[in-house]
Amino acid sequence: MKLLSNLFFNLLILLVLVSCQAKLDPKNSVQIDDKTILPKKPYSIDKSKFLKKEVLLDYITKANTITPNAKNGVPFDKLDYDKIIAYDFDGSEESYPSVINKFKNFVPVVLAQKALSQIQADKILWALTQKSTYGEGTAACFDPHFALVFYKDNKAINQINICLGCNYLIADLNIPAQTHLKVNKGTANEYSLTGFTKSGTTAIVSLCKELGFFYQSNPN
Repeated sequence: MKLLSNLFFNLLILLVLVSCQAKLDPKNSVQIDDKTILPKKPYSIDKSKFLKKEVLLDYITKANTITPNAKNGVPFDKLDYDKIIAYDFDGSEESYPSVINKFKNFVPVVLAQKALSQIQADKILWALTQKSTYGEGTAACFDPHFALVFYKDNKAINQINICLGCNYLIADLNIPAQTHLKVNKGTANEYSLTGFTKSGTTAIVSLCKELGFFYQSNPN
């Protein structure tokens, strides 16, 4: 009986170790210039730093305007917007999977906001519409920390939420380039590799560095 008890205990320990090992496995991380970028949520965030609704709404009206650029690619070549504001927020798959919720309100975990310049907007939108930006695997989670919201006459018309830890984005509008690479094409098991490639991640990290946002560097 004692032997069985010890065996069960050892198996339990082994399972715990294997589970932890799986969670720490960096195989799904993204490599940039031989440096691992694996963003993780901070262990704690000072909730007093979250922006109030009034501050967020006031910023929209005062943000600089830009002009749509047909060279940016589908679907942004035909989207009518006059502002794009980037948001740094503490997203989570269950509670806050997007910076603007289904009720068209900001989630209460926004940490920073920056209106994009024309150059910044054109650069990141061009990157997000290129096939070379997508084609890798993704994780089975979505805890975004970065979002782009498009505005027209100070009303949100489209948003893109990005999780580099899970390696993909979710947008209101379909981005054809995101699903260009198919696996098991033509079969019942067909699916797309929608994860960011090295160049895709580099474009996002580069913009976040300019903005001073969470994804500007490896937070580990």
